[in-house]
Amino acid sequence: MEDVKTDITLDFLRISNLLSKDGAKMVADVGLNSIQQWVILSAVAKKGDISIGELKEETLVTKQNMTGMINRMQQSNLVALFQDPQDRRRTLVKLTDEGHRVYEQLNTSRINFNNQTYHIYNDHEITVLGDLLHRMVEHLKEY
Repeated sequence: MEDVKTDITLDFLRISNLLSKDGAKMVADVGLNSIQQWVILSAVAKKGDISIGELKEETLVTKQNMTGMINRMQQSNLVALFQDPQDRRRTLVKLTDEGHRVYEQLNTSRINFNNQTYHIYNDHEITVLGDLLHRMVEHLKEY
């Protein structure tokens, strides 16, 4: 069983490399500098106005890296920062019109990519895979 677990881990690393290659092309096609910028755009688009701390937890990016990425994204007019009206100590992030535009462009690429990537699975298998991977991520976050 240990060999199977090792093979699974190595397959995850291979999948990560393959997805990074394809993801890098998708983000470059819309003018983003990194896959992490896509991850941030997605998190802000899904959550709405979100604090930098919550964004850090959502994306698993360190505070130092998050601050630098948010600043670069702000300079590219993808996101805007503002003070939380309920708690002036918190800074919130929101998508700008340009950020929404880029996110929508990525959605088109993402849908095409997902159709090509996941066609080997039926809907039930995709749901099970998603659940298993989510459990693994949550476990590793605690680990």
